[in-house]
Amino acid sequence: MLTIVLPETLENAVTAAANRHGLSIDAYMTVICGDALCLEIDRARVDSYLAGTPAVQHESATEWLTDLSNGKRTPYPR
Repeated sequence: MLTIVLPETLENAVTAAANRHGLSIDAYMTVICGDALCLEIDRARVDSYLAGTPAVQHESATEWLTDLSNGKRTPYPR
């Protein structure tokens, strides 16, 4: 359980956005937080790559995607 206190203007904006999407405020905040965390994970991956962490070899990724398109599900290359 997490309790967040927002300034009134931000709370009103969140409430309006949740209503536009047909979601409760809790459900809407869950979606927003999930999206934000996905962006953070993506940014961390890009930063890691830019810092020199080895990436997946192109050939491995191509082979995995080809297998996937043919219905063969295997763990993705790392």
